[in-house]
Amino acid sequence: MIETLKLKDLSSAGCAVTIRTALDINGFTSVKVHLLSTPHTVSAEIKDNDHLELFKSVLRDHGYPLLDDEVEQPDHEMEYEFS
Repeated sequence: MIETLKLKDLSSAGCAVTIRTALDINGFTSVKVHLLSTPHTVSAEIKDNDHLELFKSVLRDHGYPLLDDEVEQPDHEMEYEFS
């Protein structure tokens, strides 16, 4: 089955090449990266739930967070002193 994930902020065709290469190395097939859609999406053939989790992990590990990922907020506000 083809699974499509929404990504945050792909900036260039170089991102698409990196994603395709990383997924190819990890054995994914039918990989498509859609830069013209909003939000950007990546599709690949998924065999089972473990394979879906690997799909997500490969993307995150290469610096491409999913749109559904929570953004970590600092526990406190940063204060800066300027002199």
